[in-house]
Amino acid sequence: MAHRLRELEVSLNCIKAVIYLIVCSGYRIAQVRVVFQIPSRWVRDMAPSLDTSPPTHLAYVEWFTPLATTPDPKHMMYRVSRQMQDGSRHASIIPVDWIRCSIHLLPRLGPVVPQDWNGFTVLDKCQTFYVNPFSDVDNYLNFV
Repeated sequence: MAHRLRELEVSLNCIKAVIYLIVCSGYRIAQVRVVFQIPSRWVRDMAPSLDTSPPTHLAYVEWFTPLATTPDPKHMMYRVSRQMQDGSRHASIIPVDWIRCSIHLLPRLGPVVPQDWNGFTVLDKCQTFYVNPFSDVDNYLNFV
């Protein structure tokens, strides 16, 4: 019973840590690590001839693999994993305007939940997740 409660805690605490993004090729899933802005005086000093102003708020994100064209037929959820590049997580800096909404990920669990997984560590420790399209109406409509 304690194992099932721990599994539930790990799963439920994944909410809101990952976001759904609008990019040129459609939707992608990424984890936001930090939101920041570059002071305008730094932009003027570093690029005085820049014709357009850069986005005010930026986000450093770590990408997950692209969504498959169809969900898993057993549970109708899409499987995603950390996208790796040269042994490191693939990351980018994007405008915050690209962020569409938060998404609920369920960690792909084996027969035993690792002891060091909890609501604060599971997104960093687990490599593969299922996208839960049933977490709210908007997400359901985006995935159906």
